[in-house]
Amino acid sequence: MFKYYLKRVLRNKMYLFWCFAFPLVIMGCMYAAFGNIYDVENSIDPIKTVLITESDGGYAHGFKTLVDRFASGPEKTFFDMVQAKGKEEAMDMLMKGDIEILFVAGDEDIKVYLAQNHSTASGVVAKSVADIYKSNYKLISEAYETAPDKVGEIVKGLTEQFEYTKVDYGIFADDPNPYTWYFFSTLVMGIFFTAMNGVSLVSDLKADVSNEAARLSLSPGSKSKMIWSAFVARLLPAIVISSLHLVCLRFIFKVPMGNNPLRIILFVLTANIFAISFGVVCGLIFKGNLESRENKTTAVLMLSVFISGEMVMQLPGIIERSFPILNDINPATVMNMAFYRMSMYNDPLDFYLNMGKLIAVSVIFLTIGVIVLRRERYASV
Repeated sequence: MFKYYLKRVLRNKMYLFWCFAFPLVIMGCMYAAFGNIYDVENSIDPIKTVLITESDGGYAHGFKTLVDRFASGPEKTFFDMVQAKGKEEAMDMLMKGDIEILFVAGDEDIKVYLAQNHSTASGVVAKSVADIYKSNYKLISEAYETAPDKVGEIVKGLTEQFEYTKVDYGIFADDPNPYTWYFFSTLVMGIFFTAMNGVSLVSDLKADVSNEAARLSLSPGSKSKMIWSAFVARLLPAIVISSLHLVCLRFIFKVPMGNNPLRIILFVLTANIFAISFGVVCGLIFKGNLESRENKTTAVLMLSVFISGEMVMQLPGIIERSFPILNDINPATVMNMAFYRMSMYNDPLDFYLNMGKLIAVSVIFLTIGVIVLRRERYASV
């Protein structure tokens, strides 16, 4: 029975298109449209800058070292350093717009001058660099006077403070990118479309839907065995398709997926089981032939996917403020949030809570499906 149902699934061209090909087409279009838009939006071109040191003391020398680091750092270069003979020449360059930032470092202060047409980015960067240096230098100076033995720890803490804002990724992920939500949502959409397999499962086993089911209902074989054979025959291809989508996401579209492969496996397995069980219930609730039941189920799926933010990334946040329970009961939103937080955050609690919701509902749906479909045998004889 398993081979029979598996062949029926693999011969279903519409299923292969909507669950496998269609999500990949959407991902490809999104990658072409805004594959690098995050990098463009968050990139800062090196800003033409002049640094004038009016002192040979440690204060000015330390600031020069810091600016040089930002001008030739291994990860990102903020400043494009321009040479000037003195402050007057630098101010003239600033007035003409040849540079955007002028730093003047003295014995105890850092003065910042900006060109009249300076960009917002240059203003923020210049002020941040100067303010951070001033506060850190003051902190270290006071430590030398009050607790010299703690200076090493303070300096180490200051150099490591930037690490606190980094997300714990790993080999499976890169820097966070808000546009990855659309890729995740498309992945979930492909998994959710597997619900159509649940509808066809009902059609294969319910005698009032198809002639094939009427014939099978007269078979002396175990009805439970038929049900679970049909279910597994639909689950395995769905898992393979989801795995191929994940491979394409990571290695073709360069989308992060978290640093825990076991959670990814759990998500793929749980989400596909839920999708098929959801389709089984829809197939039992909706009336008519197979096509009619599939059309009604598709309408439900598309509404769920839309509410989850497939078209508008901010929609789940808007719903959360005014009607949060909708996010909690909408299947596509639950799956989206589970995968997104698994990929972007190193806090598994929310992920496992969402997985628990899907598992609990799947058990309920499958129990209902088995009970109803087993009784169908006797109603058909």
